[in-house]
Amino acid sequence: MNEDIDHLVIDTKTGKFKCEICGEEDSPPIMPVPIDTLIEAMDHFTSQHRACKPPAEAVMSEYIRGFNSGFEFVLHEVENYITKANSHDAMVLVQLLSHLKMEDKPNE
Repeated sequence: MNEDIDHLVIDTKTGKFKCEICGEEDSPPIMPVPIDTLIEAMDHFTSQHRACKPPAEAVMSEYIRGFNSGFEFVLHEVENYITKANSHDAMVLVQLLSHLKMEDKPNE
């Protein structure tokens, strides 16, 4: 396989050309079409996405910054839940833990 374009595929579910790095998709020409036209469309998509590269691995400071964002999210959830409950007693904290563990939690 050609390593510099291995990330360019045809998504069999949608029938579209897809770059697995940037996620961009493009529809091929409407079929039936001459092979040369299909190849031109594939070449055009390839030329647009040949240079797409996966993001570099995160350095530790970026990882910590991401963790801090997660921590800020949890604090925000705690503050919102306690404010809605309008109480600071132990039962509120137990309910908060249950709330944070919910898998299907709606976005508020």
